[in-house]
Amino acid sequence: MSLFKRLFGKSGVTQPGEPVFPGENFSILKLNMSDGLALATVNKAYENYPNKSFYPFLVGIELEILDKNDSGHPVDTEAARLNQIQDEIETLLRQKHTVHSVARVTRNGTRDILIYIDTPKLIREELNTFFEAILKERQVNFSIQKDASWSAVAGFINL
Repeated sequence: MSLFKRLFGKSGVTQPGEPVFPGENFSILKLNMSDGLALATVNKAYENYPNKSFYPFLVGIELEILDKNDSGHPVDTEAARLNQIQDEIETLLRQKHTVHSVARVTRNGTRDILIYIDTPKLIREELNTFFEAILKERQVNFSIQKDASWSAVAGFINL
């Protein structure tokens, strides 16, 4: 490629720049919701993250909290189980995707997990098998939707 094309041609960037993972810088935010206090655990290292366009799909998981205190938040053993389920979900996703866990919100009776991935490559049968086991224990909602601007986490981090 000539020097002229390199300097003035279209960049055609097809790979995310380094670092692909910005590191970890977790903050806990208190949110006043209509059904009470919610706590958001947010990886603030994703603030102004330059590679958002390479991970335009939001994986949203909503988990039912079974063993909870009076405010609807999980007791310690339940929190450990919710964390374990999140780890299992992330492991499943990492088999075929680059996974960016940006935030999770614990609210009255529910934990929401917000993860960004590249193009979805999941097979429905794999998902059904995986989530059937969780559904035997608790309610779970799983969705994947395009959110190229990362608007779902805009209230938590500077984009």
